[in-house]
Amino acid sequence: MSRISQYGSTTNITPFLSSQANTGNTNYVGTATPAVIYEANSNIPANSVPQNSTGTGFYDPSFVTYVGQKFLTSDGRELALVVNGATALVSGVLVQAPAEVTAFEKLAMTVPAATPATAGTTQILVTNGATVLNVNQFQGGYLLTASGTGIGQMLKIASHAPAAASATFIVNLEDAIYTTLDATTKVSLVYNPYGVLGAGVIISPTSTATGGPVGVTLTPIAASTAATYNGTTGALTANGVAQYGLVITHGPASCLVDSTVTNVGYPLGVSKTTAGTVGVATLTTVPQIGVSMQTLTSANNGLIYLFL
Repeated sequence: MSRISQYGSTTNITPFLSSQANTGNTNYVGTATPAVIYEANSNIPANSVPQNSTGTGFYDPSFVTYVGQKFLTSDGRELALVVNGATALVSGVLVQAPAEVTAFEKLAMTVPAATPATAGTTQILVTNGATVLNVNQFQGGYLLTASGTGIGQMLKIASHAPAAASATFIVNLEDAIYTTLDATTKVSLVYNPYGVLGAGVIISPTSTATGGPVGVTLTPIAASTAATYNGTTGALTANGVAQYGLVITHGPASCLVDSTVTNVGYPLGVSKTTAGTVGVATLTTVPQIGVSMQTLTSANNGLIYLFL
């Protein structure tokens, strides 16, 4: 079953600076050179064998299973653990979920005797489309039953095999199937909104959004290095390095803004003008994701209250 946990049920995560003179996991004090910096960093290769980190953060092999989990600060902010994409992020910018990949949506499900997709089981055999599927490309994401028998189910993906174009592949689920599926069922594979190695969160773009907004970066997050795969079979050829960090999803946040706002409590949404910023929300084109908590100046960071 998917992990459902109370806030604070995991070990505390401390993303703030710690100096060489002050080696405990506390906020940075003093003038000594910091020993670690900002984001959680970990080498979790695609074959799931943990390696010691050579990065600038701290190492925890369990971060890969925590992606998307929410945490509370003592002042009431809600945070989520994310995997970054291929571009480094600075503090205080709005990020969105990995870009949607329509090639893996509404795929055909097959029902051989060996993999019948029966209620209570945790495997589904799927027929791939025309695009090569990399091994565990959607690990930690979701399989949605988009149409046909058993429509409406949302099942968390534990792992899946690679697949050449038009080949069949097994999806292993954390959640048991609720309603038995059959050959009429169409399924979609979608990313965890908070990222996966190879498809991490990205700065909110100025063009049409390719994923929903997920939060504002609490600290800088280094760029991840994606694994590489065989272009025909989808098999792993070289490991990558995931960079993890925290984003604010609800409550007060310092965010870059692209509009001058002279009113407190003014509705704010995703900007279509400047990447990673919020602007004035509108009823039709810019849905509201928060409100101003102070007067705001364009091209500056200001205090907003997020509703994500």
